[in-house]
Amino acid sequence: MFTCLSSNVVLAEAMPPVLTKEDFSVKFKGQPVALGDRWTPDIARKIDVPVDGSFTGEVPFDGVHYKFFQHQKAGVSLFTSNLWWDKAERSVDEYIVSQITLTAEAIPTPRGVHVGSTRRELNSAYGTGQVDNDAGEEWITYGLGKKLLSFEMKGGNVIKITMNYDNGTSE
Repeated sequence: MFTCLSSNVVLAEAMPPVLTKEDFSVKFKGQPVALGDRWTPDIARKIDVPVDGSFTGEVPFDGVHYKFFQHQKAGVSLFTSNLWWDKAERSVDEYIVSQITLTAEAIPTPRGVHVGSTRRELNSAYGTGQVDNDAGEEWITYGLGKKLLSFEMKGGNVIKITMNYDNGTSE
């Protein structure tokens, strides 16, 4: 005699929380810096990067070209711009943090992922993300509105973290 018991079991995988604006920020020497923060000499001094930076060019967003400047030190590269000054209540000469790039292991994201973290740690913190392989580079990207959080992977580990705004092009 054969008896078969049937049972409906639902296995649920814990999903990481959705991205929030805090996911697009980091702390440098205790000083928080986030995408969209106004760029001031005080912030530059606190995180020990040049106030003025070097002009990198004009980048198109929504059909308008905005000026971008790079401010860097070992392991950190920040870009500031006058992005969307014409749509916000700012002058053309007021700048915001428009990109944060990390290559230093000592600076984690708010969820604890840092350069050197494994793919498993990244997936645990953020989920699987959008994987792109281009020109020998592998990137895993997460988005919230026009904000992107991207992790460059090599050998199963994070080697670079970038937080920036999506301008809708691959330039």
